Amino acid sequence: MMKAAIVNGKLILPDQVIEDGIVLIEGERIAACGSKDQVNVPADASIIDVSGAYVGPGFIDIHNHGGGGYWAHEYPQLAAEAHLAHGTTAILPTVAYMLNREDMRKGVQEVVKAIEQPAAYAGLIAGIHLEGPFLNPKYGANRTNIRPVDLDESRDLLELAGEHIRIWTLAPEMPDQDLFIAEASKHQPIVFSAGHSESDPESLYRFVSSGLVLACHLMDASGTTPAVSRFAGTREVGLDEAVLVHDDITAEVIPDAAGVHVRPLMLKLILKTKGVDKVIVITDAMPDAGTGKAALPEHFPYRDDFADSDDLNFNVNGGLEGSRLTMDKAVYNMMKHTGCSITDAFRMGAANPARLLGFDKEMGTLEVGKLANLVVVNERIQIQQVIFKGRLVKLERKD
Repeated sequence: MMKAAIVNGKLILPDQVIEDGIVLIEGERIAACGSKDQVNVPADASIIDVSGAYVGPGFIDIHNHGGGGYWAHEYPQLAAEAHLAHGTTAILPTVAYMLNREDMRKGVQEVVKAIEQPAAYAGLIAGIHLEGPFLNPKYGANRTNIRPVDLDESRDLLELAGEHIRIWTLAPEMPDQDLFIAEASKHQPIVFSAGHSESDPESLYRFVSSGLVLACHLMDASGTTPAVSRFAGTREVGLDEAVLVHDDITAEVIPDAAGVHVRPLMLKLILKTKGVDKVIVITDAMPDAGTGKAALPEHFPYRDDFADSDDLNFNVNGGLEGSRLTMDKAVYNMMKHTGCSITDAFRMGAANPARLLGFDKEMGTLEVGKLANLVVVNERIQIQQVIFKGRLVKLERKD
């Protein structure tokens, strides 16, 4: 069995950083992890000297539409591997509401095929996130194919994907969501997510006991019911505020560099209100994630403000549509905007999504017995090395 030892690293654990630490890898898994005084390096182990860099768990991106120039629902393995070079060692390709019924079906089939076929990085795709299509047609960058609950369509998708569906996003206030959740829950425990919605608190909370324990990109594509305040000069409680209050709901956030998706002060509020264990950093990445600067629409009103941006994505009408983020940048932006520690940032980028999906026995933290899915980074979370199941990844990046 292949043995390797990562030495001279600062090990990022959930609650501390171990200076001058060692991670011992045997085969695909972590065999030992701790300070150099605690870990004995076997004589036959190959040495990976990281020269004082940080070593942490690989990132887990639970909301991702593509990368490296590829749609995740068309070329899931290629899109996933583009993000692997940026430290994402587990990913949920997200098949989204903008697709019509047939294209969504094809997209799910492609992701299932990628999961089940042998690949150089088998296991990188950890499941499917279905973002819709049963959402509120008022919300989203491209709302053409948002549609009402159709139990025949949901049954078809469940039969195609079965246990591979890990997250399903819905709008709680829309008709027949109770029927849909009951149907989907028959197959396996699915994490239901509330998004593209103007749900009132009562409509949201009634589904928590049925598994609706995630909020899709909090503070984005959401509204309030009633949309106009009942009392002049005051504001109603919308989906986002209701999520902040409920202890059992975890919030996705998209931390781009300029604070466009979520303002930096709002990120601080979310983190302060929810606590670090109930926030998950995501990319909501589109195909051009990781490929360089955005090509802004000619008549985009904020062209001068974002001319140098490489993590925002806009549609032809100038509307914000997903991002070009990769997890390394998103995790760093979370640190920059909120002042959180590197340990907390890695909890939000790795440990929390692993726990939400039930993957925490296999990944998400540096612990003995878990998969050796690791990243080596500097203090700005710039990737130096990626290790996937104990093997060094050749970093082929387009940006």
